[in-house]
Amino acid sequence: MPLNLAARHAQGCTGRFLLSGVDTRMRIPDLTSLRRIAVPLAFGGNSEQQHTYFAELHRVGMVTQLLGIIAFSLTWLLMPEPYHPNLSHAVLALLGMLTSLVVRYRCTTLPMLTITGACAVLTLTFGLRTMADAVQHASFWVLPVGVFMTLAIASIFNGGLSYLAVVAGVWWNVGHGLYPVNAGLPDQSWAPLMIAVSILFGLALNVSFSLLRLRNYHSKLELTRLAFQDGLTGLNNRRMFTQRAQQMHGAAHGGMLHFLMIDIDDFKIINDQQGHDAGDAVLVRTAAIIADKAQGHLCGRLGGEEFGIVYAGSREDAGTFAGGLVEAVSQAFLAAQFVSISVGVAELDRGKELGHSYRLADEALYLAKRQGKNRYVIA
Repeated sequence: MPLNLAARHAQGCTGRFLLSGVDTRMRIPDLTSLRRIAVPLAFGGNSEQQHTYFAELHRVGMVTQLLGIIAFSLTWLLMPEPYHPNLSHAVLALLGMLTSLVVRYRCTTLPMLTITGACAVLTLTFGLRTMADAVQHASFWVLPVGVFMTLAIASIFNGGLSYLAVVAGVWWNVGHGLYPVNAGLPDQSWAPLMIAVSILFGLALNVSFSLLRLRNYHSKLELTRLAFQDGLTGLNNRRMFTQRAQQMHGAAHGGMLHFLMIDIDDFKIINDQQGHDAGDAVLVRTAAIIADKAQGHLCGRLGGEEFGIVYAGSREDAGTFAGGLVEAVSQAFLAAQFVSISVGVAELDRGKELGHSYRLADEALYLAKRQGKNRYVIA
């Protein structure tokens, strides 16, 4: 693809990023896992997934095709006059390569990348065969040309099946009508073995490139996750939460929105008395409760023991929701230890800056703290 490797959007509270249906929270797999995933994909998996995974094929293919055009043109120009190929055939091959290059430059889907790559390779081998036909003992050039093309195109095809299909076309293109070999040439009975070895080696290269692309893809997903997802709780981090809140706040149409600023009460005491591991456990469990209760609404961890929710609904509904959230947290921790939260609620006024609503919610939060904690206050 040209890849839009990049991350698309956060889904609700989970901090989950979807790219063609793939959950980016997965860890970078080891080589064994890559083989289990990449090899089936390389042999004809979902085209949209392949397009996402192997977007760099566009760039690699463009460079390879351009080099092929240059090599063909130079060979044509530098051949001695008596051995110039059939002009119409050579021009046809060159036009085919140029057309596939232009189409590949503009295409954005993997199937089109595969088709343009196949057209470029087959027109190039057609041109090379045209040149070979113009010299004596054309069959002498079949093996070196075929082996070179088999190995050279291994990196530009995503799927093993598509690669094998194009390789079959390459060998038919360069070799049809030339066997048995011309009289006087050395015995080439070993040629089928050489062809088979080159194809197997090329297929191994093709799968290796696929594995490398897949590993790079997962590395990019992991970097995206680290950039937009809180590593401890799995919620949106402050950066992603603020971006999404800005988008919702700036939308021209939509219902009422309320910002809920949430703070775990006496969290420093928990850390000091029970240790940071216990504090992390409280954060994770509180985040899970928030994510469960706030399904369908934007939420995230703002930093430390602070969380935020953008609630889509009326003032009364936002208050009811905040009260239910306070109750859910206190009930969840009641058996082991008492943990509570305070919540400040403020309307997201589209006529004012987002920071104004944040300040109102922050003031409401501290009012809830002063009133005894374990409660909510609406600004």
